[in-house]
Amino acid sequence: MSKSHRRTIDRNAVLDMIKRLWPTHMTEVAQAMGYLAANSSGKERKAVLTHLKYHFDQLAREDKINVKKIGQAVVAWPHEMEKMRIIHSMLE
Repeated sequence: MSKSHRRTIDRNAVLDMIKRLWPTHMTEVAQAMGYLAANSSGKERKAVLTHLKYHFDQLAREDKINVKKIGQAVVAWPHEMEKMRIIHSMLE
């Protein structure tokens, strides 16, 4: 993937993908959006995931998603789902 493609990641598209796949891993989002091919080199993979992590962090700062790091994996889910979980636990 060329550098120009990595720089054109649409944050709203990332949010939509997280909403469709939640809970999801950053690599799953990158593959589903076509940013990460199965035969990507290690250097290319790292560049794409680093750029995608930036968008994950920004979405988390905007309270649109929740992010948890499990080992080296970054897992995300929509913020609305966390609100629903809290309401559900209060009703129990």
